[in-house]
Amino acid sequence: MPVTQAALLVGGRGTRLGLLTETLPKPLAPVAGRPFLDWQIEEVARFGFSRILLLAGYKAEQIRERYHGRTVRGAALEVVAEPEPLGTAGALRLFAERLDPRFLLLNGDTLFAINLCDLPLRAGDALATLALRRTAPGGRYGTVELAADGRVTGFAARSPERGGPINGGIYLLDRGITDWIGEGAVSLEAEVFPRLAAAGRLRGALYDAPFIDIGIPEDLERAQAEIPAMGHRPAAFLDRDGVLIEDTGYPHDPALVRWVPGAAAAVKRLNDAGYHVFVVTNQAGVGRGYYAEAQVGVLHRWMAARLAEAGAHVDAFEHCPHHPEATLPEYRRICRRRKPEPGMILDLLEAWPTDRTRSFLIGDKESDLAAARAAGIPGHHFTGGDLAAFVDRVLAG
Repeated sequence: MPVTQAALLVGGRGTRLGLLTETLPKPLAPVAGRPFLDWQIEEVARFGFSRILLLAGYKAEQIRERYHGRTVRGAALEVVAEPEPLGTAGALRLFAERLDPRFLLLNGDTLFAINLCDLPLRAGDALATLALRRTAPGGRYGTVELAADGRVTGFAARSPERGGPINGGIYLLDRGITDWIGEGAVSLEAEVFPRLAAAGRLRGALYDAPFIDIGIPEDLERAQAEIPAMGHRPAAFLDRDGVLIEDTGYPHDPALVRWVPGAAAAVKRLNDAGYHVFVVTNQAGVGRGYYAEAQVGVLHRWMAARLAEAGAHVDAFEHCPHHPEATLPEYRRICRRRKPEPGMILDLLEAWPTDRTRSFLIGDKESDLAAARAAGIPGHHFTGGDLAAFVDRVLAG
């Protein structure tokens, strides 16, 4: 089953940031005019997590006031506060009943731009899987000892002679880890993870994605430019019928859908390469009365769940139900969003931080390619075969 819950550790004070955190919690430190936590929540939410639990502590009322009860890109936010400092593990024990059997946990002061759907695939029988930054200054961070089979075997103290891997602050956890957490203030990193490693219940996965930690003034200053740049990604726009799923004539019933070979792997390749992935699909079947518009959402949610099982995700599904000759009058019109018009693409470019110069579209019809040209991005004509191999060729240039 896909992991649908993420929890963020946002209880720390951040004493190394000096006067700044005397008045606000560290995760609310300003980055490019917004709280750091805004950037992190948006990054988590875009991967399809339906619930985000914020585990607050120091000045928790500020975090509750800003986030509790909000929805960000479809993710519902909840804030809970520990009554006293409990370390990075104690809050998990305290709020265990709010945790799913498997959930993602993130440190609230780091941003590691990995494909968050990939980590659950590497869990195996472990109680915890750590996302590890392959290289980093060993003098700033302790390093992780990783066996060839992915097991974490130990941890080493900071040393300028070591350059990684380091703990990236993102973990896939089994709720059973709470049985390893004692009373009072407990540290995941210093106490729980070493014991799991010794028991063979801890795994790691290596990534080369951008990483930043705002825990010291120098890195918080560096974050002002680097974090917005991390979120400014190229986008891959994918037609749906004939590209991701077979065009069987107005497909709308998940039970009858047939995936194009390599579709899930292709989406994951794009995720891993740091692309936004958007689906843009004409759905004239709605206007012709073949199925209700709500059925489009049913199919897209089903597709999203199946992709998540393969470690892949689509950032947004967009559709146009209109047609100039639609049977239903409410859908009978010329629409700027119906391909070959570029409206769906342009709307996504406006709504998401995208690097248009490196973005592209993959479609199977001339109308797809015309929409790409009108939006000012390259279009690639997919004529069938393995979509993952086709994407590899596109990415290779």
